[in-house]
Amino acid sequence: MFKQFLAIAAVAASILPTGYEAHCRDLEASFSARPISLAQESDARRRAADLLDEIVAWLSQNFDLPAIKEHPAIELASNMRLAMMRATDGVPSQNPAGNNLLNGLSQRQVVALYDNKSKTILLSEDWTGTSPADQSVLVHEMVHHLQNVAGLKFECPRAREKMAYLAQAKWLERFDLSLEHEFDVDMFTVVISSACIY
Repeated sequence: MFKQFLAIAAVAASILPTGYEAHCRDLEASFSARPISLAQESDARRRAADLLDEIVAWLSQNFDLPAIKEHPAIELASNMRLAMMRATDGVPSQNPAGNNLLNGLSQRQVVALYDNKSKTILLSEDWTGTSPADQSVLVHEMVHHLQNVAGLKFECPRAREKMAYLAQAKWLERFDLSLEHEFDVDMFTVVISSACIY
C-alpha cells in the first residue's frame, strides 16, 4: 500500500510542474487581454527618458549615488508579468518564518522592477509618467540602476531597497505627497523589510 502511495505521489509530482506552468501562462494571457499599444509604450518610454537626467541629478544631489549618465532600457509590462517576475527573481524577499511585517512589501502589487542583468526598468502598463506618484516609481527604480551600474555592494539583496524607498518618499514630499498615502507603504515596514535577518 505504501509503495502504491509513493508511485502515485511520484507521478503527481512529475505532472504538477507542467500543469502549473501552463496555468501560469493561461493566467498571464487572461490578465494581458488588454495589450499595450505601441503608441502607449512609445509615449511612456519618451516620458521616462525625458525624466532620467533630472532624476539622476536629483539623486546624486540628495543621496550618496553617482551621477552616472548610462541610462537603463525602459519597458512596459503587464501587471501579471511583473508579479510573475517578482515571484521568480530568486531574491529572498520573504522571511522564511512567514512574518507578515517582513513580508509587507513583497505582498504588495508590483508596479515596477529593475533587471540588473539587462539594465532594464520594467514599468507597469498603467504607468504614464504624468503624475508625481508615477515619477516616484521611476525614481525608485533609478536608484537600483545607479546602485547596479556603480557596482555598489549590500549585505543582502533586500538592503538595497531602503535607499530606493527613501528616495521615492523624498521625491513625493516635493509635491506634498507621501509614500504611505500614494502606495500604502510606511517607513517602519520599509526599514524592517530591508533589514538583513539571518
